[in-house]
Amino acid sequence: MYDIDIKILNIFYCIYRFKSISEAANYLNLSQPTLSNLLNKLRKYYNDPLFLRVGNEMLPTDLSKQLFPLVGEVLQKFELVLNFSDQFDEINSQLKFNIAMTDVSHLVLLPKISTYLKQHAPGIQLEVHSITLDTADKMKSGEIDLAIGFLPNLEPSFYQQKLFEQYYVVIASKDHPRLQDNKISIEQYLNEKHIDVDAGAGHYSLEQVCNNLGLKRSIVMKLPSYLGVGLVVQESESIATVPYYLSEVLLARGNLQILAAPIDFPTYAIKQFWHVSSHHKKSQKWFRNMSYEILSK
Repeated sequence: MYDIDIKILNIFYCIYRFKSISEAANYLNLSQPTLSNLLNKLRKYYNDPLFLRVGNEMLPTDLSKQLFPLVGEVLQKFELVLNFSDQFDEINSQLKFNIAMTDVSHLVLLPKISTYLKQHAPGIQLEVHSITLDTADKMKSGEIDLAIGFLPNLEPSFYQQKLFEQYYVVIASKDHPRLQDNKISIEQYLNEKHIDVDAGAGHYSLEQVCNNLGLKRSIVMKLPSYLGVGLVVQESESIATVPYYLSEVLLARGNLQILAAPIDFPTYAIKQFWHVSSHHKKSQKWFRNMSYEILSK
């Protein structure tokens, strides 16, 4: 029987994440033969290949899929033991935090976090991910430390903290020939051409809201994110319905006006979410507190 230690579990974890032996070896600063030999020990221990090469990727077996969240939890707890301290020294820390955000948060919230870190924790690094359907699983496994946005229907094993309330407004070009005085009626709203944004996970579907109300908009363009909507609207006679805090950012950058939405679109809370496995970790507790302090104002 082979001994299974943290090093071997870390190799398993990295191969699972990168789907590549060479990338895992580079990340861990090991030679590929050394990594393969250690992986073979784990394969013999479980009497399972663990990963199968399909094309250029190493894909996990069913046993690996069951092991991955358990291994992630073990590695997290081992890191807690190694880094245990009564305090987190943010000034001298070189840690990297993995944060999941929507595209709106990239524009509205990320600059505030970046400014704070530059002033108070200059050695800390951020790796920002999009919120997707597998964000919850990545938080469970430790790949993502914190998610900021709108994530309904999470399991009870997740904590959440409200940052602020978000609502929708309409943006149009300042030079729009039919929309002046920052007002728009329902009739005008439905008669105008719309730029719709189907931003996926982390956002409401406004088109679905309109359908539920029996309202039909004339959509001339559909975008996969909010990142380019301001530029498109300011150069056209089309309008778009966007989250309010995003509209403030776009207003400062472009030839736009903000109008109150004539339809009672739902409001929603922007929150930060984290998994129970990271709840007591000093560094992540510091990051959550920092995030709350600068984003909830």
